Amino acid sequence: MKATLPGALLAGALLAGCAATKVDPPPAAPAYKPAAHAAASAAERVEEMVATKVEREGAGANPTEAPASPPGTQDSPAPSPEAPQAPALPERGALGWIAGKPLAAEELLLEWGDLASREMWMVLDKVVAARLALCEAERLGIRLAPEAVEKRFAAERAKLEKEIAKSGKQADVEQFISRELGFEPARYLERVRRATVRQMLAERAVRAASLASESVALRLIVVVSDEQKGKVEAALASGRPFADVARELSVDDSKKNGGLVPFVVHDPRSPLAQLAFRTPVGEVAGPLPISDHQFWIRIEERRAPEAGDWAAIEGLVEASLAATPVENAEFVHWRLTMEGRYPIDLGPLWSLIGAAK
Repeated sequence: MKATLPGALLAGALLAGCAATKVDPPPAAPAYKPAAHAAASAAERVEEMVATKVEREGAGANPTEAPASPPGTQDSPAPSPEAPQAPALPERGALGWIAGKPLAAEELLLEWGDLASREMWMVLDKVVAARLALCEAERLGIRLAPEAVEKRFAAERAKLEKEIAKSGKQADVEQFISRELGFEPARYLERVRRATVRQMLAERAVRAASLASESVALRLIVVVSDEQKGKVEAALASGRPFADVARELSVDDSKKNGGLVPFVVHDPRSPLAQLAFRTPVGEVAGPLPISDHQFWIRIEERRAPEAGDWAAIEGLVEASLAATPVENAEFVHWRLTMEGRYPIDLGPLWSLIGAAK
Protein backbone atom coordinates (compact mmCIF):
# COMPACT_ATOMS: atom_id res chain seq x y z
CA MET A 1 0.00 0.00 0.00
CA LYS A 2 1.32 2.85 -0.72
CA ALA A 3 1.02 4.08 2.70
CA THR A 4 2.37 6.91 1.08
CA LEU A 5 1.02 4.78 2.87
CA PRO A 6 3.33 9.28 4.63
CA GLY A 7 0.75 12.21 4.56
CA ALA A 8 1.25 12.76 8.24
CA LEU A 9 -0.68 16.03 8.40
CA LEU A 10 -3.92 14.57 7.06
CA ALA A 11 -3.55 11.30 8.95
CA GLY A 12 -2.95 13.16 12.19
CA ALA A 13 -5.94 15.43 11.65
CA LEU A 14 -8.29 12.59 10.79
CA LEU A 15 -7.12 10.55 13.75
CA ALA A 16 -6.86 13.23 16.43
CA GLY A 17 -7.90 11.71 19.73
CA CYS A 18 -7.22 8.15 18.59
CA ALA A 19 -3.83 7.68 20.22
CA ALA A 20 -5.27 5.71 23.11
CA THR A 21 -6.08 2.82 20.79
CA LYS A 22 -2.50 2.38 19.58
CA VAL A 23 0.15 -0.01 20.81
CA ASP A 24 2.50 1.67 23.29
CA PRO A 25 4.91 3.86 21.29
CA PRO A 26 8.61 2.97 21.22
CA PRO A 27 11.21 5.14 22.95
CA ALA A 28 13.24 7.75 21.10
CA ALA A 29 16.29 6.58 19.21
CA PRO A 30 19.55 6.63 21.18
CA ALA A 31 21.95 9.50 20.58
CA TYR A 32 24.59 7.25 19.02
CA LYS A 33 24.02 6.46 15.36
CA PRO A 34 26.23 4.22 13.22
CA ALA A 35 27.12 4.86 9.60
CA ALA A 36 23.97 5.00 7.50
CA HIS A 37 25.05 2.14 5.24
CA ALA A 38 25.76 -0.19 8.15
CA ALA A 39 22.45 0.61 9.84
CA ALA A 40 20.49 0.10 6.64
CA SER A 41 22.26 -3.18 5.93
CA ALA A 42 21.48 -4.59 9.38
CA ALA A 43 17.89 -3.43 9.18
CA GLU A 44 17.35 -4.92 5.74
CA ARG A 45 18.82 -8.28 6.62
CA VAL A 46 16.85 -8.73 9.85
CA GLU A 47 13.71 -7.44 8.13
CA GLU A 48 14.00 -10.24 5.62
CA MET A 49 14.48 -12.75 8.44
CA VAL A 50 11.40 -11.53 10.31
CA ALA A 51 9.24 -11.14 7.20
CA THR A 52 10.07 -14.67 6.06
CA LYS A 53 9.11 -16.06 9.45
CA VAL A 54 5.82 -14.15 9.39
CA GLU A 55 4.99 -15.41 5.93
CA ARG A 56 5.67 -19.04 6.87
CA GLU A 57 3.53 -18.81 10.00
CA GLY A 58 0.74 -17.08 8.12
CA ALA A 59 0.90 -19.29 5.05
CA GLY A 60 -1.77 -21.63 6.27
CA ALA A 61 -4.12 -18.71 6.93
CA ASN A 62 -3.33 -16.81 3.75
CA PRO A 63 -6.44 -17.16 1.54
CA THR A 64 -4.83 -15.98 -1.67
CA GLU A 65 -4.98 -18.33 -4.60
CA ALA A 66 -1.54 -17.22 -5.71
CA PRO A 67 1.06 -19.73 -4.49
CA ALA A 68 3.63 -18.48 -1.99
CA SER A 69 6.33 -20.21 -4.04
CA PRO A 70 6.33 -21.22 -7.70
CA PRO A 71 5.41 -24.85 -8.36
CA GLY A 72 8.37 -27.17 -8.18
CA THR A 73 10.56 -24.88 -6.02
CA GLN A 74 11.48 -25.20 -2.38
CA ASP A 75 11.52 -22.39 0.16
CA SER A 76 15.03 -23.32 1.31
CA PRO A 77 17.18 -24.73 -1.52
CA ALA A 78 19.86 -27.24 -0.62
CA PRO A 79 23.31 -25.75 -0.09
CA SER A 80 25.96 -26.24 -2.74
CA PRO A 81 28.47 -29.06 -2.19
CA GLU A 82 31.21 -26.51 -1.48
CA ALA A 83 29.25 -24.76 1.26
CA PRO A 84 30.11 -25.76 4.84
CA GLN A 85 27.29 -27.58 6.54
CA ALA A 86 25.96 -25.95 9.72
CA PRO A 87 25.57 -28.34 12.66
CA ALA A 88 22.14 -29.36 13.86
CA LEU A 89 20.54 -26.70 16.05
CA PRO A 90 21.47 -27.46 19.66
CA GLU A 91 19.24 -24.73 21.08
CA ARG A 92 15.87 -23.38 20.05
CA GLY A 93 16.20 -20.14 18.09
CA ALA A 94 19.93 -20.22 17.26
CA LEU A 95 20.71 -18.18 14.15
CA GLY A 96 24.29 -19.37 13.76
CA TRP A 97 27.52 -20.11 15.60
CA ILE A 98 30.48 -17.92 16.51
CA ALA A 99 33.55 -19.70 17.90
CA GLY A 100 31.35 -22.72 18.43
CA LYS A 101 28.75 -20.82 20.49
CA PRO A 102 25.21 -20.09 19.24
CA LEU A 103 24.03 -16.66 18.13
CA ALA A 104 20.54 -16.16 19.57
CA ALA A 105 17.86 -13.99 18.04
CA GLU A 106 17.62 -12.10 21.34
CA GLU A 107 21.25 -11.02 21.11
CA LEU A 108 20.80 -9.79 17.56
CA LEU A 109 17.66 -7.85 18.52
CA LEU A 110 19.44 -6.19 21.44
CA GLU A 111 22.36 -5.11 19.27
CA TRP A 112 20.06 -3.92 16.51
CA GLY A 113 17.92 -1.96 18.97
CA ASP A 114 20.99 -0.23 20.41
CA LEU A 115 22.56 0.67 17.07
CA ALA A 116 19.57 1.40 14.82
CA SER A 117 16.41 1.56 16.90
CA ARG A 118 14.41 3.64 14.42
CA GLU A 119 14.98 1.09 11.68
CA MET A 120 13.99 -1.66 14.11
CA TRP A 121 10.69 0.05 14.94
CA MET A 122 9.96 0.60 11.26
CA VAL A 123 10.49 -3.09 10.49
CA LEU A 124 8.43 -4.16 13.51
CA ASP A 125 5.61 -1.84 12.43
CA LYS A 126 5.73 -3.39 8.97
CA VAL A 127 5.53 -6.90 10.43
CA VAL A 128 2.53 -5.97 12.60
CA ALA A 129 0.73 -4.45 9.60
CA ALA A 130 1.46 -7.57 7.51
CA ARG A 131 0.05 -9.85 10.21
CA LEU A 132 -3.08 -7.71 10.56
CA ALA A 133 -3.57 -7.76 6.79
CA LEU A 134 -3.30 -11.56 6.67
CA CYS A 135 -5.80 -11.95 9.53
CA GLU A 136 -8.28 -9.55 7.97
CA ALA A 137 -7.89 -11.11 4.52
CA GLU A 138 -8.72 -14.50 6.04
CA ARG A 139 -11.75 -13.07 7.86
CA LEU A 140 -13.08 -11.46 4.69
CA GLY A 141 -12.24 -14.42 2.45
CA ILE A 142 -10.17 -12.28 0.08
CA ARG A 143 -8.83 -14.10 -2.98
CA LEU A 144 -6.17 -12.87 -5.40
CA ALA A 145 -6.13 -13.82 -9.06
CA PRO A 146 -2.77 -15.50 -9.87
CA GLU A 147 -2.44 -13.46 -13.05
CA ALA A 148 -2.90 -10.24 -11.05
CA VAL A 149 -0.12 -11.28 -8.68
CA GLU A 150 2.20 -12.11 -11.58
CA LYS A 151 1.47 -8.77 -13.24
CA ARG A 152 2.22 -6.86 -10.05
CA PHE A 153 5.38 -8.89 -9.40
CA ALA A 154 6.57 -8.20 -12.95
CA ALA A 155 6.00 -4.49 -12.34
CA GLU A 156 8.09 -4.64 -9.16
CA ARG A 157 10.89 -6.40 -11.02
CA ALA A 158 10.74 -3.82 -13.81
CA LYS A 159 10.97 -1.07 -11.20
CA LEU A 160 14.12 -2.68 -9.79
CA GLU A 161 15.60 -2.97 -13.29
CA LYS A 162 14.96 0.72 -13.85
CA GLU A 163 16.68 1.64 -10.59
CA ILE A 164 19.69 -0.51 -11.50
CA ALA A 165 19.96 1.16 -14.90
CA LYS A 166 19.68 4.60 -13.30
CA SER A 167 22.49 3.75 -10.87
CA GLY A 168 24.84 3.01 -13.75
CA LYS A 169 25.59 -0.53 -12.54
CA GLN A 170 26.44 -2.86 -15.41
CA ALA A 171 24.41 -5.83 -14.19
CA ASP A 172 21.09 -7.54 -14.68
CA VAL A 173 18.69 -8.01 -11.75
CA GLU A 174 20.15 -11.34 -10.60
CA GLN A 175 23.74 -10.06 -10.76
CA PHE A 176 22.81 -6.89 -8.89
CA ILE A 177 21.04 -8.82 -6.11
CA SER A 178 24.02 -11.13 -5.71
CA ARG A 179 26.85 -8.58 -5.99
CA GLU A 180 25.36 -5.45 -4.45
CA LEU A 181 22.78 -6.78 -1.96
CA GLY A 182 24.54 -10.01 -1.03
CA PHE A 183 21.51 -12.30 -1.40
CA GLU A 184 20.77 -15.41 -3.44
CA PRO A 185 18.77 -13.97 -6.36
CA ALA A 186 16.12 -16.71 -6.52
CA ARG A 187 15.35 -16.57 -2.80
CA TYR A 188 15.43 -12.76 -2.73
CA LEU A 189 12.99 -12.49 -5.65
CA GLU A 190 10.71 -15.04 -4.03
CA ARG A 191 10.59 -12.86 -0.93
CA VAL A 192 9.69 -9.93 -3.19
CA ARG A 193 6.86 -12.07 -4.59
CA ARG A 194 5.58 -12.89 -1.10
CA ALA A 195 5.79 -9.22 -0.11
CA THR A 196 3.78 -8.39 -3.24
CA VAL A 197 1.07 -10.83 -2.17
CA ARG A 198 0.94 -9.30 1.32
CA GLN A 199 0.79 -5.80 -0.15
CA MET A 200 -2.10 -6.71 -2.44
CA LEU A 201 -4.01 -8.41 0.38
CA ALA A 202 -3.55 -5.36 2.60
CA GLU A 203 -4.76 -2.96 -0.09
CA ARG A 204 -7.92 -4.99 -0.59
CA ALA A 205 -8.56 -5.35 3.12
CA VAL A 206 -8.19 -1.59 3.62
CA ARG A 207 -10.45 -0.64 0.73
CA ALA A 208 -13.06 -3.27 1.67
CA ALA A 209 -13.25 -1.70 5.13
CA SER A 210 -13.63 1.78 3.62
CA LEU A 211 -16.41 0.65 1.27
CA ALA A 212 -18.20 -1.10 4.15
CA SER A 213 -18.44 2.26 5.97
CA GLU A 214 -20.12 5.53 5.09
CA SER A 215 -17.41 7.67 3.52
CA VAL A 216 -16.76 10.89 1.64
CA ALA A 217 -14.31 12.02 -0.99
CA LEU A 218 -13.02 15.53 -0.37
CA ARG A 219 -10.39 18.05 -1.39
CA LEU A 220 -8.14 19.49 1.26
CA ILE A 221 -6.04 22.60 1.85
CA VAL A 222 -3.65 22.77 4.81
CA VAL A 223 -1.48 25.77 5.77
CA VAL A 224 0.64 26.72 8.77
CA SER A 225 1.15 30.50 8.91
CA ASP A 226 -1.34 33.33 9.27
CA GLU A 227 0.06 34.79 6.05
CA GLN A 228 -0.75 31.62 4.11
CA LYS A 229 -4.17 31.47 5.78
CA GLY A 230 -4.93 34.94 4.45
CA LYS A 231 -3.82 33.94 0.94
CA VAL A 232 -6.12 30.89 0.98
CA GLU A 233 -9.09 32.91 2.18
CA ALA A 234 -8.49 35.57 -0.49
CA ALA A 235 -8.07 32.99 -3.26
CA LEU A 236 -11.25 31.12 -2.36
CA ALA A 237 -13.23 34.36 -1.94
CA SER A 238 -12.16 35.41 -5.45
CA GLY A 239 -13.71 32.25 -6.89
CA ARG A 240 -10.55 30.35 -7.79
CA PRO A 241 -11.07 26.57 -8.09
CA PHE A 242 -10.41 24.80 -4.79
CA ALA A 243 -8.09 22.28 -6.50
CA ASP A 244 -5.91 25.05 -7.95
CA VAL A 245 -5.57 26.73 -4.56
CA ALA A 246 -4.64 23.38 -2.99
CA ARG A 247 -1.90 22.77 -5.58
CA GLU A 248 -0.45 26.24 -5.01
CA LEU A 249 -0.72 26.79 -1.26
CA SER A 250 -1.39 23.53 0.63
CA VAL A 251 1.44 21.88 2.58
CA ASP A 252 -0.24 18.45 2.64
CA ASP A 253 0.93 15.62 0.36
CA SER A 254 -2.49 15.63 -1.33
CA LYS A 255 -1.64 18.94 -3.06
CA LYS A 256 -0.16 17.08 -6.03
CA ASN A 257 -3.67 15.76 -6.80
CA GLY A 258 -5.39 19.07 -6.22
CA GLY A 259 -5.96 18.19 -2.56
CA LEU A 260 -8.01 15.11 -3.40
CA VAL A 261 -8.48 12.65 -0.52
CA PRO A 262 -10.57 9.80 -1.98
CA PHE A 263 -11.74 8.10 1.24
CA VAL A 264 -12.55 9.66 4.61
CA VAL A 265 -14.48 7.37 6.94
CA HIS A 266 -16.81 8.72 9.63
CA ASP A 267 -15.07 8.82 12.99
CA PRO A 268 -16.54 10.70 15.98
CA ARG A 269 -13.03 11.08 17.47
CA SER A 270 -11.75 13.08 14.47
CA PRO A 271 -12.66 16.79 14.21
CA LEU A 272 -11.85 16.80 10.49
CA ALA A 273 -14.01 13.75 9.79
CA GLN A 274 -16.86 15.27 11.81
CA LEU A 275 -16.63 18.48 9.77
CA ALA A 276 -16.58 16.49 6.54
CA PHE A 277 -19.80 14.65 7.37
CA ARG A 278 -21.55 17.89 8.39
CA THR A 279 -20.68 19.60 5.10
CA PRO A 280 -22.97 19.14 2.05
CA VAL A 281 -21.55 17.90 -1.26
CA GLY A 282 -20.06 20.73 -3.31
CA GLU A 283 -19.59 23.10 -0.37
CA VAL A 284 -16.41 24.40 1.27
CA ALA A 285 -15.84 24.39 5.05
CA GLY A 286 -13.06 25.84 7.16
CA PRO A 287 -10.69 27.02 8.35
CA LEU A 288 -10.53 24.36 11.06
CA PRO A 289 -7.56 24.75 13.43
CA ILE A 290 -5.82 21.46 14.34
CA SER A 291 -2.31 21.24 15.85
CA ASP A 292 -1.06 24.64 14.66
CA HIS A 293 -2.40 24.05 11.13
CA GLN A 294 -5.48 25.42 9.36
CA PHE A 295 -7.65 23.06 7.30
CA TRP A 296 -10.20 23.74 4.56
CA ILE A 297 -12.24 21.04 2.83
CA ARG A 298 -14.52 20.78 -0.18
CA ILE A 299 -16.81 17.74 -0.31
CA GLU A 300 -16.74 15.99 -3.68
CA GLU A 301 -18.80 12.85 -3.05
CA ARG A 302 -20.67 11.06 -0.27
CA ARG A 303 -20.97 7.25 -0.37
CA ALA A 304 -23.35 4.86 1.35
CA PRO A 305 -21.79 1.71 2.86
CA GLU A 306 -21.53 -1.40 0.69
CA ALA A 307 -22.56 -4.70 2.28
CA GLY A 308 -21.70 -8.29 1.40
CA ASP A 309 -18.96 -10.90 1.50
CA TRP A 310 -15.88 -10.87 -0.73
CA ALA A 311 -17.75 -12.48 -3.61
CA ALA A 312 -20.25 -9.61 -3.52
CA ILE A 313 -17.82 -6.70 -3.17
CA GLU A 314 -14.73 -7.95 -5.03
CA GLY A 315 -15.64 -6.14 -8.24
CA LEU A 316 -16.30 -2.88 -6.38
CA VAL A 317 -13.01 -3.14 -4.48
CA GLU A 318 -10.94 -3.89 -7.58
CA ALA A 319 -12.52 -1.07 -9.57
CA SER A 320 -12.07 1.35 -6.68
CA LEU A 321 -8.38 0.45 -6.28
CA ALA A 322 -7.79 0.83 -10.01
CA ALA A 323 -9.25 4.35 -9.82
CA THR A 324 -7.69 5.49 -6.53
CA PRO A 325 -4.88 3.62 -4.72
CA VAL A 326 -4.86 3.40 -0.93
CA GLU A 327 -3.27 6.45 0.65
CA ASN A 328 -1.85 7.18 4.08
CA ALA A 329 -4.89 8.52 5.92
CA GLU A 330 -7.11 5.65 4.77
CA PHE A 331 -4.50 3.07 5.76
CA VAL A 332 -3.85 4.60 9.20
CA HIS A 333 -7.58 4.63 10.02
CA TRP A 334 -7.83 0.97 8.98
CA ARG A 335 -4.73 0.11 11.03
CA LEU A 336 -6.18 1.61 14.19
CA THR A 337 -9.44 -0.23 13.61
CA MET A 338 -7.57 -3.52 13.20
CA GLU A 339 -5.58 -2.89 16.38
CA GLY A 340 -8.91 -2.70 18.17
CA ARG A 341 -10.19 -5.87 16.50
CA TYR A 342 -7.15 -8.14 16.90
CA PRO A 343 -5.07 -8.46 20.09
CA ILE A 344 -1.46 -7.25 19.89
CA ASP A 345 0.92 -7.95 22.76
CA LEU A 346 4.56 -6.99 22.24
CA GLY A 347 5.34 -6.98 25.95
CA PRO A 348 8.05 -9.66 25.77
CA LEU A 349 9.94 -7.67 23.12
CA TRP A 350 9.59 -4.40 25.05
CA SER A 351 10.92 -6.18 28.16
CA LEU A 352 13.83 -7.74 26.25
CA ILE A 353 15.13 -4.47 24.84
CA GLY A 354 14.14 -2.30 27.81
CA ALA A 355 11.70 -0.08 25.93
CA ALA A 356 10.19 2.84 27.82
CA LYS A 357 6.43 2.63 28.21
